[in-house]
Amino acid sequence: MAIASVAAEYVFSDFLLKAPTESKYKGLRLELAADKIVTLLAVGMPLFLISLAFAQEVSVGTQISCFAPTNFSWKQAAYVDSFCWAAVQQQPQSAPLWLHKFFPYILLLLAILVYIPALFWRFTATPHLSSDLNFIMEELDRFYTRAIKMAKNLVSIDGKESPGETRSIMDVTEGCLKFPLVEHYLKTKRTSRSLVAKYLLCRCLTLLTLLLGCVFLGYYIRLASHADEFSCDLRTGVLQNDSTVPSALQCKLVAVGVFGLVSKINLGMYVLLSPVVVYAALGPARQSSSFLQPYEILPGFGSLGVITPFYNDLSIYLLFLKENLSHVESFKCLQVLELLQAADEEGFDTLCLLRTLGQVKSDVTDSRKALRKEKETKKTGE
Repeated sequence: MAIASVAAEYVFSDFLLKAPTESKYKGLRLELAADKIVTLLAVGMPLFLISLAFAQEVSVGTQISCFAPTNFSWKQAAYVDSFCWAAVQQQPQSAPLWLHKFFPYILLLLAILVYIPALFWRFTATPHLSSDLNFIMEELDRFYTRAIKMAKNLVSIDGKESPGETRSIMDVTEGCLKFPLVEHYLKTKRTSRSLVAKYLLCRCLTLLTLLLGCVFLGYYIRLASHADEFSCDLRTGVLQNDSTVPSALQCKLVAVGVFGLVSKINLGMYVLLSPVVVYAALGPARQSSSFLQPYEILPGFGSLGVITPFYNDLSIYLLFLKENLSHVESFKCLQVLELLQAADEEGFDTLCLLRTLGQVKSDVTDSRKALRKEKETKKTGE
């Protein structure tokens, strides 16, 4: 009996979760995968393409090239380029040409606008969400530990002869599971909508920015990219009556081809990311609590039920709890028990499994000890 008790103790020690010396829920994912993809591509890609555009300007030269008269010196030709570049928006077809001049900065503005919702979520919702997720995951692990301790107490009842002692153990065991705190805490989130409102606001702002970017880039590709030449009049100021200066010079914006390619890449990316944002916005309406079914194996858990909340804070907590299940150690253990339960055709009792494991381990220990004694006896006889 002593060997069986020791073996059962080892089994329950394996199932019990070790008490952490410090916070073990570090590196929580407080941004969903779809939102990360949208932020990374919608912010990183324009910045990368802008850097390429500026690199082209550094390697090739200025973004404008004007045909200066042959009698102009190189300083006068450089002045013509600078003057005509500054006078781009004064041309008759000023709208498309003005877009060429400020195209990289407009892309930078779009990248900033896409990143603003991510910053808003990080500073307004993430701190509260992080603390709540830590509490929920810690309570799930604690509830699992209480269930394992209950099974351990039930095994120890077999060795108790006093009915009063047995009754006290049962009272403590039942008291551990009477109030599943995590379920009641999640139920309180059904009536609140502050967190889901912030989440939907961020998704709507992101989608609006992407649509605005699509409209701008579509207009740029359709109209502005075809207007890259214009006539520049140098006769202004002191040169107004100078007959040696031609009245008009032909100028060409050399970076329009690069900007056209950049705009097409960004437009395609924004079009592809828009459905991803819509999919992420519909996530709270699709998320259910079915992924918590492994915990229903434990006695006392299951009053939450399999629900599909519709745009309340509970849906947000379920979304991010599912995203961070890899941090919940008890979930991994319960998945193993759930697979064992599903494989049994005649029904399955979790507590019976744990007690059986203890008996099997004690039998293995007894057989090894008997084999060791038999070998020692043979050696002594020889």
